[in-house]
Amino acid sequence: MFQFPAGSNTAPLTTAVARPTFSGLTGGGFDPLSLNPILAFEASRSMLAAGDGAAENLDLVATFENRVSGGANATQTAASNQPRAHVPVGDGHLYLSGVSGNYASVPDADNLDGFNDFTLEFVGSSEDWHDGLALSLIGKYRPGVSSYVVRLQASGTIFLLYSSSTTDYAYYSNASHNLVDGAKGGIRVIRSGSSLLFYENLYTGNGWQQIGTAVSGNSATLANRGHQVEIGSYNYGGSYPFNGPVFSTKIWNSASPDTASPVLDVDFSGGEHKASTFACSTGQTVTINKSGNDPATIVRRPFLRFDGADSRMDGSFNESNTAGGYMFVVYSVNGNGGEASGRVFVMNSAGEQGYNNTRSFLWSLRKGTENNIAYYQNSTWQGIHTLGFDPVDGTLLHELKAVDGAQFSKVNNGDIQTSSLNLSLSSEEFDIGATPASSSNPAIDIEALYLFDHTLTDADATKVRDYLNTNSSIY
Repeated sequence: MFQFPAGSNTAPLTTAVARPTFSGLTGGGFDPLSLNPILAFEASRSMLAAGDGAAENLDLVATFENRVSGGANATQTAASNQPRAHVPVGDGHLYLSGVSGNYASVPDADNLDGFNDFTLEFVGSSEDWHDGLALSLIGKYRPGVSSYVVRLQASGTIFLLYSSSTTDYAYYSNASHNLVDGAKGGIRVIRSGSSLLFYENLYTGNGWQQIGTAVSGNSATLANRGHQVEIGSYNYGGSYPFNGPVFSTKIWNSASPDTASPVLDVDFSGGEHKASTFACSTGQTVTINKSGNDPATIVRRPFLRFDGADSRMDGSFNESNTAGGYMFVVYSVNGNGGEASGRVFVMNSAGEQGYNNTRSFLWSLRKGTENNIAYYQNSTWQGIHTLGFDPVDGTLLHELKAVDGAQFSKVNNGDIQTSSLNLSLSSEEFDIGATPASSSNPAIDIEALYLFDHTLTDADATKVRDYLNTNSSIY
């Protein structure tokens, strides 16, 4: 059996991929700003990179800008603690973190191998095109059950493996690719008889250009083997995982991709936001395989990702909050949810931890290590929902009205939980994604966070709820 060259992907998550930011939705004309919120954060409009420019896809976010003019922002000055912006590139993409177990797959089928001439094509973007890493693009391979693999080598050449029923054949392009770090790029490999052709597309108007010259290969018929097609890795996501946005992958049982129809055509903008599966245009089911707290994600809407270990943001109210208010937060949970009692949004009296006094209020947090969302005040759990902190829950809307003597909490406009705490609040500071002591970090994606004055009416709360539900397609 052919042995792959040594190498490993252990590099950290990619940094910024320069792309236009998402404009956001308008909720049919209604804007919550018309109701004079205290805090108004939306990932589509509030994420700023260092220097206060709009955060692009995979930028670190230094400021979560309050949409309220003159209102308090949430900030994080330490780059190692900044959450990361995810913004749809074009009509959407698949985000891959470069961590094993994160990839897309299509089930084995007779028409995905067993042919003679073929074309394999991958289109994506990576900050690591030239970072000395091997990056898997397409693979139908596991040890002893191989059909083909296309991989970028750390040297910049293109590696192609394909297998007959008895033999694995391995070849390399005789020149390096010219893909630009952080920019969209495509790789296409064609076998025509025994001739192997390697192409690249820089998407600068010149189309597909040949890399080097033709390489002499073997014309044997590909084996028909029972392993899935993997996008962004091979061997069940364990080998040289790709790092960055993936836009599309195509396979042809032909050496003429510009005229023949593909047997596999996966365009990740065809999947719903954060979908686990979707049907591609050639009819196969595409599965998004996820691992860890920075999982593979179809990105169709902007969100701010907190890593469950280090990322967090905080701010100071313009004036002390003494009356409570009405909070709405749109979020989803990743991986194991991060640390115990992970804080989504909390406020505290200056210099205090917030959990053990009557001056502070923990609006939205995980209940210990359970998969439940709740609120908390003065060392006591309140409003515990038996959902809200598990990735399977999808995108959620947690809302909570808290005033002296009466509090109620909802998830997705249901599962109402109530309490009747006597509140004597005096909170000058707030935190997103951590405690004031920078602990209890959740692994979450936030799309929107609003805090209104306690006088918000039920009718206006309905407008806000409907606006957020429409924008994020929650329920």
